[in-house]
Amino acid sequence: MNKKHAFLLSFLITGLIASNIYLFSLISQENKLETVIVARVIDGDTFVLEDERQIRLTNINAPEKNSPYYNLSSDYLRKFENQTLNIKVSQLDRYSRTLAQVYLPTTNEYINLKIVEQGLATKFLVNDKEDSIFNKAESQAIESEKGIWIKSQYYNCFESTIDEKEEIIILKNLCQEINLQKWIITDESSKSYKFKDISINEGKTISLHSTNGIDDSSTVYWNFKTNIWNNDKDTLYLFDKEDKIVHYHSYGY
Repeated sequence: MNKKHAFLLSFLITGLIASNIYLFSLISQENKLETVIVARVIDGDTFVLEDERQIRLTNINAPEKNSPYYNLSSDYLRKFENQTLNIKVSQLDRYSRTLAQVYLPTTNEYINLKIVEQGLATKFLVNDKEDSIFNKAESQAIESEKGIWIKSQYYNCFESTIDEKEEIIILKNLCQEINLQKWIITDESSKSYKFKDISINEGKTISLHSTNGIDDSSTVYWNFKTNIWNNDKDTLYLFDKEDKIVHYHSYGY
C-alpha cells in the first residue's frame, strides 16, 4: 500500500470512529436521566424549571384552559412544584419547549403515563415504542370513568369508521333517534367540531368530512383548512353536550 492510499484509509477510519463516538454521545444524552426542580406549573402538561426551561410532557395532551376538567391535570402537576423530578429529554417542540419523559426520583414512577392512567389527559403523538401502553392506559381510564372520562347516557350507542386518508368519519347510531346538537368530535390534538341541530335515526349513519362543503341531513363538513386525522395513528372522541364521553375510536395503535 502506498503512502497516499494509507493516508486516505487512515483518514476514513478516523472519521468513522469520530462519527460513531458522536452518535453514541447523542444517544447517551437522549437516554440520560436529569434531575431537576419544578419552579411552577403552566398547565396540565407543561411546567417550568428553576433554570427557566419549559418542559412539555411527551405522549399526552391535557385539557386547555377554560375547557372542562382543565384543573384536574394542572392540579395534579402542581403538587410537584418546588419538588425534585427526573426527566429524560428528547427534543424541542415548535414552541421551543423541551419535550421530556418525567419520573419520580424515589419510585421511578412514569408521570406521563400516570396522568393518562388517572384519566387526567388524552394520549397524543405517542412514541412508537410506547403506543400500546398509552393506548391501553387510556382505554382502561375511559372504561373506569376516571378523571375527565364520565360516560354519557348514550355511551355504546355509536360505532364509527375512520378513513384517515380521505378525511371522512362515519358514525352509525345503534340506539333510538338522537339529536347531536352541540355534541363535539375531537382528535388527539383537541381540534374540535361541534354539531349543529341535526338528528340521526336508529341504524342510520352520518358522515363528517374535514373538507369544505354544504351540510345536509346525513353529511356535514368541518371546513378545516388542513387535514385533521393523522395517517399513522390518531383517536376520535365523541362527547355529548354535557361533555361526557359517548364514543372513542383509536387506530394505528
